Amino acid sequence: MVWSIFSYESEFIDTERVEINMIPCLKLRPKGASGLLPTIIYYHGWHSSKDFQRFKAVIFACYGYQVIVPDAMHHGERNPIDYDAPGMLDKYFWEIIFQNVKESGPLIEEVIKNYNADPNRIGVMGNSMGGISAAGVFTFNSNLKCLVDFNGSCAWVKAEKVWRQIDGLEPMSAEEISKLSKYDPMMHKDMLDERPILLLHGDSDTSVPIDSQRIFYNEVSPLYKKNPEKLKFVEFPKVDHSTTTTMLERAIEWFKLYL
Repeated sequence: MVWSIFSYESEFIDTERVEINMIPCLKLRPKGASGLLPTIIYYHGWHSSKDFQRFKAVIFACYGYQVIVPDAMHHGERNPIDYDAPGMLDKYFWEIIFQNVKESGPLIEEVIKNYNADPNRIGVMGNSMGGISAAGVFTFNSNLKCLVDFNGSCAWVKAEKVWRQIDGLEPMSAEEISKLSKYDPMMHKDMLDERPILLLHGDSDTSVPIDSQRIFYNEVSPLYKKNPEKLKFVEFPKVDHSTTTTMLERAIEWFKLYL
């Protein structure tokens, strides 16, 4: 049997494809919901798309949230590339993340204006490349209330250094460091303003090693000394680059608490 990502519908959730500022998105909300809703913007990872994250989005929508899942540049309906071809990851990875951050402000404004999002209850989450993107989006949009980052990194320069060491590549140039630093949450930690952050990461992650996330947590923790409960880092023993059921449960608990 061949399973289709379009092979099911939830009797509890309304799912619609929409374009928000010319970005193809999935919009999910509890069936029959009216008025303003707490809203989660969900960023997918490399080689994924809005449609491949549909089931996870349904889970969050079942808990009363409107969920917006945008296609990232060169993914889904946005001119997808051959992700496994040599050099593609190096060429496009960070550019896609930068574009997610650049697009996020107008996207959030449009979601508030035309998609019944409660402007005081908007959060962001993402997995892998999407978790890295979500961290940047959260940092540069002060109206976002909380962040959940699955297997991503909030310390971009550190993460890139780790990847290059693992792959035996040349160190970054000053120009490359400068380009990453422009959006690196670690370099703009004053903009976090003690807003709630939940970091969920497998300690055996071979795709996005946990090291840079540990560095970020240790660096940022002093900024949360008045409200330490708003910054939480959970490591999952023997978990590689995957989003577990327990991670999803922790994320829902976080949004229920802070969104």
